[in-house]
Amino acid sequence: MKKYKLNILTFLLLIPFIGIGQIPKGHFLDADKTAERGYKVKPFKQEKEGIYHYAVLTELPFENDCDSGLSEKEQIACSEQNLRNFIYPKLPSNIEFKGNVYVYLTVKEDSQVENVTVSSYPNSESTNELIKEALNSIEFKPGKFNDKIVKSRLWTSFTFPSSSNELFSVSLEKMKNEENPKYEDYENLIFDASQYIFSNPVYPNGTEFKSATQIVGFWMNKDIGIGIPTFGKFYDALTNENKQQFLYVVAMINYGLDQKINHNRILECKPNDGQKYSEQEDVKEVQLGGAKILLEFIGDKENNVPMNSKTKKYYKAYEKGELEEQMNK
Repeated sequence: MKKYKLNILTFLLLIPFIGIGQIPKGHFLDADKTAERGYKVKPFKQEKEGIYHYAVLTELPFENDCDSGLSEKEQIACSEQNLRNFIYPKLPSNIEFKGNVYVYLTVKEDSQVENVTVSSYPNSESTNELIKEALNSIEFKPGKFNDKIVKSRLWTSFTFPSSSNELFSVSLEKMKNEENPKYEDYENLIFDASQYIFSNPVYPNGTEFKSATQIVGFWMNKDIGIGIPTFGKFYDALTNENKQQFLYVVAMINYGLDQKINHNRILECKPNDGQKYSEQEDVKEVQLGGAKILLEFIGDKENNVPMNSKTKKYYKAYEKGELEEQMNK
C-alpha cells in the first residue's frame, strides 16, 4: 500500500483502556436468568449442584481432538473450538446476521441438554433459533470429572460474517504464525473482518473486535497490489482521537474488496502517468465509497464514534445526498 496507509499501531495506542472487571481465577461468567443483568460469575466446580465447567472436565461430553493434560486455559480454547465446529456445519450458509452470538448449555448425566441460553448482539431472534436448532441435532454424551459422570456446563461463541467459520481471534493467530502469508489466501478474511468492524459498535477491548482490526491492519503495511488514497479534505477533517481516520481506511478497504469479490471490479488506486492522482476515477470512487460506509456507521451514536464539527458537516451532506459535491469542494 506504500504511502497510502495508516499504521494500526497509531490506532491501538490511541484507544483508551476500558475496564470490564476481573473474573477470579477458577471462575467464569455464566448466563443466569436469576441475575439482574442475566450473567453471574461462578466457580468452575459447583460441587453442590454437581455442575462442572469444561475447563476442569477430565472427559468432555462431545467428540473432540483435545489432548489430555491441558491447562484450564488450553482446555477452554480447545473445547470452545470443537463445540463451535460441531455447530457451524449445521447452520445455513446464507445467514445475513452480522455480529456475535454466545451460547451456554448444560449437558446432564443422561446426555440430555438443558439450561440453554443463546444471545446475539445485536439481537437477532432468527439467528438465535437457528443455533438452537443446530444444537438440538448434536449428539452429546455424559461428561466426566475424575471418572465420575457429572453435569457439564459448556459455552462457545460465533462471529458473523465469517467465510472461514472461525473466530477472528483464531484466524488472526493462524495468519500471524504463518511464515510467509500470502494476501490472496486472506482476502476473504480481510473483507469479513472489515464487514464485522462496521457491523458492531466500537469495542476496543473486545477480543473479536480487536482481532478484526488487527487482521485488517496486518496488511496495511504490505504491498497488496492496491493503494489506499488517504488524503483529501474529508480525510483531514477526521481525527484519530476518535479512531475516525483508521475507520475510514478500513472503510475504503472494505469498499475496494466488495467491488473485487462481489462485483468483479478491481480498483487499483495506483498512480497513472500523466494524470493527477486525486483526479483518477478509481481514487475518487474508493474515497467516496469509503466515506459513505464510514458516515453511515458513525451516524449511529450506539457505535461509539463521536463526530466533531467538521465531520458533522460531511454527515449532513451525506444525509442530503450531496456528499460527493461536498468532498469535491
